[in-house]
Amino acid sequence: MKKIYSFKILIVCLGILISYTELLAQQPDMQALLNQVKRPVALLQNQISASNTTSQVHLNPLLQLQERSKRLSRVQFKKPTGTTDTIFVGIAPNDTLTITGNYNHTGPIVVLLNGVLIIKKATVTNLGDLIAINNGKIVIDSSTVNFPQAYFYQRAIILVNKANATISNTTLTYGGFSHNLVVADTAQISFTKVTQPDWMTTGLTSKASLTINHTNQVGEIIIADHTNLNVKNATNCLLWHQIPDTAVINWSFGKHDTTYNYHFNNSQAGIKGVEYNVTADSVYQVMWALMPSSGSTINIANSKIRSIGLWFDKPKDSVIVSGITDNATYSNFTAPLSDRTLTFSNCTVQTWSFYVFHKSVINVSGCIAGEIGTENGSKMYGNNYMVDGSGGYHWTSDTSTILASNATVNSYVRSEKSGFFIFAYGTVGNSGGAEAIDNALLIVVQSLLPADPTAINGGDAWFDNINQTGNLFADSIAPINGSAWIHPGPTSNWMKFKSWQLFYQPVGATNWTAINGVNTTEVSNNLLANWNTAGLNSGVYDLDLRIRDSWGDSVDAIKQVTLLPLVLGINELNDLSGINLYPNPANQSATINFNSAYSEKIHISVTDITGKQEFINSDLVSVTGKNEIQLNTSSLPNGTYVCRITTSKGSVQRLLEISR
Repeated sequence: MKKIYSFKILIVCLGILISYTELLAQQPDMQALLNQVKRPVALLQNQISASNTTSQVHLNPLLQLQERSKRLSRVQFKKPTGTTDTIFVGIAPNDTLTITGNYNHTGPIVVLLNGVLIIKKATVTNLGDLIAINNGKIVIDSSTVNFPQAYFYQRAIILVNKANATISNTTLTYGGFSHNLVVADTAQISFTKVTQPDWMTTGLTSKASLTINHTNQVGEIIIADHTNLNVKNATNCLLWHQIPDTAVINWSFGKHDTTYNYHFNNSQAGIKGVEYNVTADSVYQVMWALMPSSGSTINIANSKIRSIGLWFDKPKDSVIVSGITDNATYSNFTAPLSDRTLTFSNCTVQTWSFYVFHKSVINVSGCIAGEIGTENGSKMYGNNYMVDGSGGYHWTSDTSTILASNATVNSYVRSEKSGFFIFAYGTVGNSGGAEAIDNALLIVVQSLLPADPTAINGGDAWFDNINQTGNLFADSIAPINGSAWIHPGPTSNWMKFKSWQLFYQPVGATNWTAINGVNTTEVSNNLLANWNTAGLNSGVYDLDLRIRDSWGDSVDAIKQVTLLPLVLGINELNDLSGINLYPNPANQSATINFNSAYSEKIHISVTDITGKQEFINSDLVSVTGKNEIQLNTSSLPNGTYVCRITTSKGSVQRLLEISR
């Protein structure tokens, strides 16, 4: 089945990227969060038990859109002077722009007031959104329109107010990435014989209308409010039924993936409190999905459900979400949620997703979800959970916050707009990555990633990570590897990197000891410091990699390591002293230092841990005093070896770790 991507609750993805839109840069209270990252698990547990959101005046996302549209209608526009900026169609009365043939443009195209944009028998490449406002009208016929994207959901078609769009006999491409279609207010759009190779996420709000006839791939559609959706003769369609907080639903979608003459509205038995209308006829590879709000009452029977996207959308609400997992079969199940009633009889649910907004708070543990996202100043605190990617990715957006510990994400971790995401002590699978885009902040702490975090546009990405592998030894020089950096995007207004420092302490101790001094040079997947463990007892230690930024904030990455005894099976040598083997772990070479009481024959061997296979065999003569011997270890595979030094007085052994 086609991988499903998120809708990201619409609505705040309506950031219209035009030059006159003001930039909202609400920065979260950094230090209050960052100074506790030393112990993320304890931090999250404490906040899960004590979290409570201060109520503020709530502005509905749709109202945000409407207000933004009003501002757009009042702007005194100036006609653009070139083709590398926003194109406005409709500034002058009866303004019409007709595009034919080959046409390339960099920037958004905005059709407003009574403007008309006609694209006919054209091949258009547009590096920007396509937006219709007020009574703006868009007609695309017999054309190919390309919207190249650097990342998924970068581009969108947006219609608000009374805008209208008709797209027919046309191919729409988005560079292989998922993209958005947003239709709000009383706007209308129709697709007739449209080819879409890329997945489209559509959001319908207010009294918007969408008609689709003969389309190879519909994508996912979120239906809400008083909207109208009519789909026929189409394939690959995921229908999200948003269920309002007062709705009562008793329904069966069935277990089929083809639908004929399907209707979902208030006139149907078993549906109460839903104001939109859905019709679907001759739709193949159809997938059924629900977005239940807090407060709703839903009973679903005898159905194959592709996705359940739980909306946590009540200001002041704080909900514990635990024990909900993907790929579940329910004979008789009531979801363990305190804010709604959601039951299933003889049903399967492939993917659960959690969407948090309107300053709501959720606390997630022990769950496997397809997608988790936060918006509108909301918060999520999570510990020991998985996002398996079957519903999209893991994201925070629009001044929201996620604090995640011990999470496994098999898709992308992303902080968007002015979001704030701390991803600590987790894992991102090979098919995903970690990104900070727009004006967002992403802090990755002591986590396993397939590639370094990325900062795009105005985003800011931290990487605070000790990636030391293999064993470490007491009484040796132990190299500690990792990453300590802060990368701002090209237009970032966030903090910059200042310094880092490495510390250690025995587990259970309260005082940290510095391994090195304050370092003002960023390190990326390289040597951080050589830890001199001379005089330390074997046992378990905490390492602390502390990064400081230009704002005075700090983040600590904690990793536990074990110091093994360096000496094995010693026959004490009274002719040699001060024996030291370093670096340990070694890479291409290792050095043995010792003091000799007199000149004598010495034999050095390196074997596997069992002593059965010998890799290095060398005879030499020591000098009186200090001796230094180089061992070529470049041919040794990663692992643990025994280095034995033998004289006429006996032998001494040291463990040698090879790690590359």
